[in-house]
Amino acid sequence: MRRYTIIFFLLITPILVYAGVDTTPHNFTSSTYSKNSYFVGTRQICVFCHTPHNGNQTLGAALWNHETNESQTYTMYTSNTMDMTQSAQPHKGSLVCLSCHDGTIAVNSLNNLPGQEQAGSYGSPGGSNLDGTGRLTASSHAYVGTDLTDDHPVGITYDASLDVGNFYAKTGVSTNYPDRLLSEDLYVECSSCHNPHDNTYSNFLVEDNSGSQLCLRCHIK
Repeated sequence: MRRYTIIFFLLITPILVYAGVDTTPHNFTSSTYSKNSYFVGTRQICVFCHTPHNGNQTLGAALWNHETNESQTYTMYTSNTMDMTQSAQPHKGSLVCLSCHDGTIAVNSLNNLPGQEQAGSYGSPGGSNLDGTGRLTASSHAYVGTDLTDDHPVGITYDASLDVGNFYAKTGVSTNYPDRLLSEDLYVECSSCHNPHDNTYSNFLVEDNSGSQLCLRCHIK
C-alpha cells in the first residue's frame, strides 16, 4: 500500500505545481491573468523554465530549459552595516530568476523548443514590456536589470552569529525559520522570498507579508 501511495504522490505532484503556475503571470500561454493579450507561440506552460530531457545543467536547477549566461556579472548591493558574508555574484536561487528578469536574455530563449506550436509573436507576459527581441525592458515592473544595488542583497551566506541580536538563528523556532527560506540551505537569494509557481500572496511571495511577517522570519525587530 505504501508503494502505491508514493507512486500516486509522484504522479500528482506535477499536476499540483502546474495548477499553481497556471493562474499566475508566469503562464505565458494565456492572457487571462495578464494585463495585455499576447501569444508566445506555444500552449505549454512549464517549457519556459523546465524540460523533461536534456536540461541546462550549468546552474544545477531542476531540468532547467531557459538559456543562461554564465559570463554575465551583476553589481551587488553593498553596505557598511552588513556583517554576513556576501558572494561576489548571485547563486542558483537568484540566477534562474535573473535569466529572464535582468533583461539580457529573451523570455522564450530556450534550450529545447516546445514543438509544433513554435510560431507566434512576442507579447507582454504578465503585463510586462518586451522589446522586439523578447527581452524585458526597463519600463517593465518585472525588470530587475544587472544593477542590484537598489535591491535586497542576494548571495548572502546566512550566519546569524555574525550579527547577533539582529537576525534569528538559522534553525529558528516555528515562527522564525530562516533555514526554510535559504537557497541550497545556505544563501539568501531571490527564491528566499519568491516562489515562481505560486502568486497567492502577490509578487510571488512565499508567504503573506502582512505586518512584515516575511521580513521578520530572518530580521529581529
